[in-house]
Amino acid sequence: MLSKLLKYELKATGRIFLPLFLALLVFAGITRFISVIGPEKWATPAIISMAIYMIIMVGMFVMTFIMMIQRFYKNLLSDEGYLMLTLPVKPWKHVISKLFVSMLWIMTSALVAFISILIIALEKGHITKITLEFPTFYRQAYEQLGASIYLLSFELILGLLVTLAAGILIVYASIAIGHLFSQHKMLASFGAFIILNTLTQILYTLISLIPGIFNFSPIHISSNDFIGMQTVIQLVIAYGIVFIGLLSAAYFAITNFILSKRLNLE
Repeated sequence: MLSKLLKYELKATGRIFLPLFLALLVFAGITRFISVIGPEKWATPAIISMAIYMIIMVGMFVMTFIMMIQRFYKNLLSDEGYLMLTLPVKPWKHVISKLFVSMLWIMTSALVAFISILIIALEKGHITKITLEFPTFYRQAYEQLGASIYLLSFELILGLLVTLAAGILIVYASIAIGHLFSQHKMLASFGAFIILNTLTQILYTLISLIPGIFNFSPIHISSNDFIGMQTVIQLVIAYGIVFIGLLSAAYFAITNFILSKRLNLE
């Protein structure tokens, strides 16, 4: 059933995001074309094209944030929630489906934005040059880090994914908490978001004060000791993944508990 929820969510949101992505790439291509043939001859079209490109770029990220909130609130906490939550599906599956799709669109938006910038900025031959230099960069990195480069890369990717999930889940938890109030639900949600963020910062400070948690003094680091620095970086990332992962689990638990036990759609 989770797969069906994911398909439904992707279909509902894809009809909005896919045209946005296409429009961004089209206007990036138009801007690039004008810059190649000579912007001095096409000054007004160049300005208009770049302005539309920037508006679409900003709108894409704003829409991603709005859709993340709107899909969660409208589907689960508004009148539509009566239908969605009567389906033979556990509430946590609804949360997971919206989380995964939100993460997908955020990452896709960033990728499309990056590609559009490359379309505008890269000159002829740059892609070939980058392709030829990449093996050299990889070889030098492998000589410095050895096989641990794969572990470090995995940790970085996992850290980014966990951080992204935590950022979405804290919004979901805040909206769910705000919905417990009979009036001024959106204001209560905003207040809940501030409180959760504050509690997170306090918790991080308290944990950092525990002896030995972030004590890397036994590891010697110098300008000639990159391996020692690498070890510290990996430990910091690992601690961060665990901490943020636990926060994500807590936000998810709060959201799931409210949807399962305390939800009032009146």
